[in-house]
Amino acid sequence: MSIKNRLRIFLFNVFGSKNMDFLRYLKFKQNFGRYVNYNKETFSKKFPYSYEREMQVIPKILKNPETIIDIGANYGTYSFFLSKLYPQAKIIAFEPSTSSYRILMKIKRAFGLSNVFPIKKGLGEKEEEKEIVMPMHYTIIAYVAEKGSKKGKGDNSESIQITTLDSFVKRNKITNIDFIKCDVEGFELFVFKGARKTLRKHKPLVFVEIEERHTKKYKINPQEVLKFLKKIGYRAYSIKGDGIEKAEKIVPEVPLYLFSPKKLVSNSHFYVSLWFESASIHIPEKYINLLKNDRIKPKYNPLISFIFIATFIP
Repeated sequence: MSIKNRLRIFLFNVFGSKNMDFLRYLKFKQNFGRYVNYNKETFSKKFPYSYEREMQVIPKILKNPETIIDIGANYGTYSFFLSKLYPQAKIIAFEPSTSSYRILMKIKRAFGLSNVFPIKKGLGEKEEEKEIVMPMHYTIIAYVAEKGSKKGKGDNSESIQITTLDSFVKRNKITNIDFIKCDVEGFELFVFKGARKTLRKHKPLVFVEIEERHTKKYKINPQEVLKFLKKIGYRAYSIKGDGIEKAEKIVPEVPLYLFSPKKLVSNSHFYVSLWFESASIHIPEKYINLLKNDRIKPKYNPLISFIFIATFIP
């Protein structure tokens, strides 16, 4: 066992779970408290993207969303980031763990995140009761399990309620969803199966972590997640640092993926979403074909994008 894990267990045993929750809350405030009063523009420039580098991708591809779904919100790192970046959006944050939900609520109140709405439930394929397991005093890697399932020595667990995104959307009469972030430690396929109607109807961008070390707990091959979303009509992109690349399969060295119902032209610094089918402006076919061609070398994309913007957008 690593020194870091030994120290974590020692602190847990000394302080207890509630006091450890408070220490995690204080750490969150220390890391992000200075950014609370920044406006959207300043926040976007000053936020420490080194903390979660992949967050740099989001403002480049997501413009003026109305509704965002944060699945597996944990303490609220993404909810906080999205709340500050999109103050006009409604952010619905699902977190079934009592410990993490308690910290999420503290952060919502302390940081004044009025557009974040925490929901103490998990999402899955059907309405049911399951357990959430927190391995060896470390709630960050909590995962969903069957009730009464075998757990590791020292692991904590609690009963949780699972609902589906489809039923939640229907019950709450949600009319638009623009973006979904999903980080559920291998439970992704079940979440998406329970969101099939929502994905087909609203076609949100989907930002998801997929790793075989997590999916194998459920006897799921990561490629099944890719196959399921592609069947619905999504295109896959891997997230590498602050850039994206077209993905044909899920690979072990890349845990983060973006799924889009439309093709994205990308390089490390610039993204253009190709919504040509609904465009109200005339775009010559040769430029559309050029932009849609995945084989364009990345170094040419900024120039192409500049020509596109300068020439065709009033």
